[in-house]
Amino acid sequence: MVGNVVGGLAAGARLWWRDRSAGLSANGGAAGVFLGVWERTPPAVRRVNHRWWTYAGLYLLIAVGIWLRVDQVFTHNPMDHIWSDPQRHWEQGTESLRRDPMTLTDPVMYQVYVGVLAKLTLGEPLLVAFFTALLACLTPWIWYRFARELLPGRLQATAVWAALSLLPSWIAIYSYFMQETLLLPLLGTALYASWRCRRKQTLASFLLMVTVWALAGLTRGIAIPLAAVVATWLWLVQSQKLAKAGYSLLLLGLLMGPLAYRSYAAMHMVSPHGIGQLVALYLRSGKREIRVHYSREGAQWNYWFGSPSTGEKPLAPLSDWTTSREGQVHARIRIENGVEDWDRALARYPWTVERYLTLTGENLIYLFFGSSWPDNNRERWLEAVNHQSRWLWAPLTLLLLVGTVLCWRRLRGARLFAVLLMTWILVQGLLPIAVNEGRYRKPAEGMLLTQAILLATVLRRRTRRRSDSEVEAPLWQTPGSTAKAGLPAAAEVWVAEERRERNDAVV
Repeated sequence: MVGNVVGGLAAGARLWWRDRSAGLSANGGAAGVFLGVWERTPPAVRRVNHRWWTYAGLYLLIAVGIWLRVDQVFTHNPMDHIWSDPQRHWEQGTESLRRDPMTLTDPVMYQVYVGVLAKLTLGEPLLVAFFTALLACLTPWIWYRFARELLPGRLQATAVWAALSLLPSWIAIYSYFMQETLLLPLLGTALYASWRCRRKQTLASFLLMVTVWALAGLTRGIAIPLAAVVATWLWLVQSQKLAKAGYSLLLLGLLMGPLAYRSYAAMHMVSPHGIGQLVALYLRSGKREIRVHYSREGAQWNYWFGSPSTGEKPLAPLSDWTTSREGQVHARIRIENGVEDWDRALARYPWTVERYLTLTGENLIYLFFGSSWPDNNRERWLEAVNHQSRWLWAPLTLLLLVGTVLCWRRLRGARLFAVLLMTWILVQGLLPIAVNEGRYRKPAEGMLLTQAILLATVLRRRTRRRSDSEVEAPLWQTPGSTAKAGLPAAAEVWVAEERRERNDAVV
């Protein structure tokens, strides 16, 4: 019975095609057949063109990225990696009343996040994996929301989402309790809030931007100079300057004031973002390790630290180059003396041109070629890919810097993002603020891929304008003129979809 039904449908289809093609062939041969069939095709089917297939491919990549993130976190649970830095972060978050110097050295926001995560999950590995995987999957989507504000169309923003979803460096890190797991979504949120403020230009949007940037700065200090650039830029070009400045200062005072008092009460130093002198001394000394002896009212703490960068050969197998750092730097700090003992320790290593050039050269190598620790276990295929992908970022950065300079006039509203990227390179790469590691590169990896898609969009538009100037205008004006020129009506559909992409409103 089923065979008879199928056979009947097939026979009916052949008769329909024979009647249609016979009539259309008399009015234009093969071209007439094609145009006639296209015009009788339902509109929903006509829209399945190259753009539809592009979206389908991008969403497939996003789905693969989501699967990889969930699989990574549930297979390699963060609770299975409680050692070294992840152990420090876990203990600082779960033991919320700790007052030891190391707890006050790290910024507070990641400790708050870990504390909330631990309270919600009670340390159950399955629940920890669930919430961590959720954050891992949300991170590329947050950057997609920012890309919708920055880029001219939804297609380009979806390409950013797909690229970041599959970025190994942004997947493997979520198997560990590291600050970058919170910094990446917060940075994306801050960028989104900034471009939303650029669009809305209201007091509320400005204060929202300041709040999110403050939270990102309390997670990792690299967000602070980026926040300063964005907030200053938008404040200068927008109205309500007095209100925005006044309320922003009040908001920052409410956020930073208690944290400043907290640091002074525990460490006799005003440092709401954490005590950065340990990192500064370690960098400036040029030593491989730092050992710090703290004392306060009879209590004592001893810490030693060595960057994972100093134990690797970042240019292998091309070169056996490694750091010139040797030995140990020691510091004895009486907490009651505040910053005085730190100043004396730093004074033993004054800055010279030779010291700056040597340490900065090493920092640049480790920043752009260093392996991202701890997510570089080469026995796991994804982390092995992450390790090898380090070769991509230096040439991509140079290429994008040149492209940004050449396309500067055409970037227009996107120039602020280019300035942000250059600010990151300047601060993280050239300023002596810390001994760089490969994982410090992660925030810029998202920015670099976004800038790459932005520049590709600019160059594509330039090429299209040149192509359009070579085609007669009537060819694209109406369906009638398109058919008369011998082109399918799909051309007009394509142009209409391009127009929709450009005019697609962002919520």
